[in-house]
Amino acid sequence: MGREEPGTHARRWTSPDYRVDEGGKVVGGYRPSGPHNWGRWGDADVRGTTNLITAEVVLKAAGLVHSGEVISLALPIDDSAPRWPSRPPARHYFTMSGSDAVVGSPYNAAAPGAVYLDDGIDMSLQGSTQWDGLAHFTIADSTYNGHWVGNVTALGGAVDTGIHHQRESLVGRGVLLDVARHLGVDSLEPGTAIGPDVLDEVAAAQGVEVGTGDMVLVRTGYLSRWWTLEDTASRERYFTAVPGLGHACVPWFRERDIAALATDTVVVEVVPAEADAPRRLPVHHGALVDLGLTLGEFWDLDRLGVVCAADERYDFLLVAPPLHIRGAVGSVLNPVAIR
Repeated sequence: MGREEPGTHARRWTSPDYRVDEGGKVVGGYRPSGPHNWGRWGDADVRGTTNLITAEVVLKAAGLVHSGEVISLALPIDDSAPRWPSRPPARHYFTMSGSDAVVGSPYNAAAPGAVYLDDGIDMSLQGSTQWDGLAHFTIADSTYNGHWVGNVTALGGAVDTGIHHQRESLVGRGVLLDVARHLGVDSLEPGTAIGPDVLDEVAAAQGVEVGTGDMVLVRTGYLSRWWTLEDTASRERYFTAVPGLGHACVPWFRERDIAALATDTVVVEVVPAEADAPRRLPVHHGALVDLGLTLGEFWDLDRLGVVCAADERYDFLLVAPPLHIRGAVGSVLNPVAIR
């Protein structure tokens, strides 16, 4: 890669103008100039805004459970569901199947009189409903809080800012901001940018406040379009222009002190980026690198939207920890809203 043009292949390489200390932190390199949380929870922090989900926050969120209804927000992991085109489809396979048992395969016998079935899965950790961890994006070789991206290795993974550090978090108050329903549409149009003023407008209309430690879910309705597309060309176009959050939302995340954010789209933010965006995918850079804000993509929020609108209650207990995969930069999950 050419250091002068990150993401562009080049044979040239210029030595960096920074150094890395014994703690794996970049010294003399990138520092956020806008809203950020670097150093807020200490120089060694690796969790970012999930630090805001305290025991008190979890206990208060538990009080939002009234009916006991549990709503899954996950896509099915199969060939029918959307995924980012560069990520291969999941492969679900059986090592021991029912047909093996029927024909009397000796390999199915765990013990005399005990027959078992077993299966496995091979997939991208961000190939379905997912969290983007804090090592997922980098600016000038720095990830959140100045941790050096060079320490994210193919063998060891992201030891410093891996998503395994969130395994006992991301459980707390969830708040749905149903932008599509508020605007009276089934789905926002491709390329529609959602600004912070719209988020405030939706929250006010729903009678819900967004505050410290909340996990905010933004529904655009765009996911529902996927199921209507039948040909390959239409499904390829689905990813080229996507409604989502504009870059002006990044300061809003910091002002509201939210703990995490997820949407029902492939990339959280608007695609293509707005003309005045400071860089490509500015929400990813501003949230993950500068704020340490975990981002969720491909969350199925349609049923939740219907249920919340029915009783006009848009907050709930959200249970959404990632898989405990040491060093992973992201994780699939089955988040559930409990009402």
